[in-house]
Amino acid sequence: MSSFGQRLKAIRKGMQLTQADLAEKLMVSVQSISKWECDNSMPDISQILPLSAVLGVTTDFLLGGGSDEKTDRENLYRRIEEINKGIEKVYLRNDDAYYESYVLYKDHIKKYPLDYEIKLKLADSLIRCIYYRSDSKEEKDKFYQEAVTVLKSIIDCDNDATRLIDALQTLVILYLYNNDFVNAEETAKALPQKSCIRTSMEIEIYSKKNDHEKCIQLSESACLEAVHQYLWALAVRAKRLSLFDIKKKNEALTAWYTLINEAKSGYKTFHDIKIKTKWLYSAFNNLANDYISISEYDKAFEVIEELSDTLILDFKMCKDKGDHATAEEIKSNFRFYLNSCYNLQYENNDNTITNDPRFKKCVMKVDNID
Repeated sequence: MSSFGQRLKAIRKGMQLTQADLAEKLMVSVQSISKWECDNSMPDISQILPLSAVLGVTTDFLLGGGSDEKTDRENLYRRIEEINKGIEKVYLRNDDAYYESYVLYKDHIKKYPLDYEIKLKLADSLIRCIYYRSDSKEEKDKFYQEAVTVLKSIIDCDNDATRLIDALQTLVILYLYNNDFVNAEETAKALPQKSCIRTSMEIEIYSKKNDHEKCIQLSESACLEAVHQYLWALAVRAKRLSLFDIKKKNEALTAWYTLINEAKSGYKTFHDIKIKTKWLYSAFNNLANDYISISEYDKAFEVIEELSDTLILDFKMCKDKGDHATAEEIKSNFRFYLNSCYNLQYENNDNTITNDPRFKKCVMKVDNID
């Protein structure tokens, strides 16, 4: 269990208060706050109530009194579920439910101020109150400031990576409500770029700014990244099926054809040659190898021929565009994929493929392109 000093420090930081800020509110010295947080001394009994009031927590929590957080959280969720019945349907929305949920979450946080999962739900309820309730501007401003403080406390103190991302994204949306583009953009920079997490928030920002051109640019970039992630997942699935055992070979063949068709479709939409160099060529190669492994040589030749024809067309397209580096990479790719066929045959003491005229013709066609 954490000490008094550890609890005090965590709550203070969560409220965005410095030791000097807290000392001023309690009319004590900064040194006193430092000693409390280092567990070198305890506040006087007369200071416990003012301290809990300033920090918005119960005296039980400050002093480490007994509690049953698990049971209290289960009871909280049951009450929230009762309040929210039907609220997910827009036409049945009850705006008072958002405020009732906010009050319940806040009461829980007073008792368990380090429960960051509930803090995130508290922030969400505050934002819903801001957007949907017909409160005065002054009241909405209070909700706004409280939500900012709650989200920053999660960002600054929580060690859960998923919650951190959720809190950052929610804070961006909150800033955009107030047209605070500076803080929205600064917060978005802290988000990871992987899986377009940051890009999605940047799209929200530029959408609010009505910068349609930038939104289109970012959305196209996000779409392309999503396509690569999708093709990667299809490739992983096909490869695992291929490595499973001979009983799964037909499933593997189908999976490679799925990847090939999706890669062709992705390239047709985005004209990104990386879709071919990263996914299509390797899919052809793996499909050919799987056919070889079950002695379906005619099928393997058909795949190798389609691969070589595709490589030649792509090579010429890149040369025509002046992209000589990619053109040479494409040519090298074919050699790499052919070598993997060689290796498979040598492992199986089989030279059926390399001695076949169709295979040699494919090699010559690719070797002679310039």
